[in-house]
Amino acid sequence: MHTEQAQRHFWLPIPNENVPGGVRHAFRGARWEGLASTEAVCGELVAMAQPSELDWIYFPTCTECNSRLKGV
Repeated sequence: MHTEQAQRHFWLPIPNENVPGGVRHAFRGARWEGLASTEAVCGELVAMAQPSELDWIYFPTCTECNSRLKGV
């Protein structure tokens, strides 16, 4: 019998460097480990920082990250 362990992902709001606002991207791993930058599931290389509560509320979910994780 073959069992596969599900790959873990976490979401983090990422501010846009060029305009106000940002996007919640998905990342591989269980949680943010304080990396300065990394690649999101959608393939975008982003700078990471501790988000505010408002970032979680106002930043929309990255549709590409969401689609890839759902397998569509």
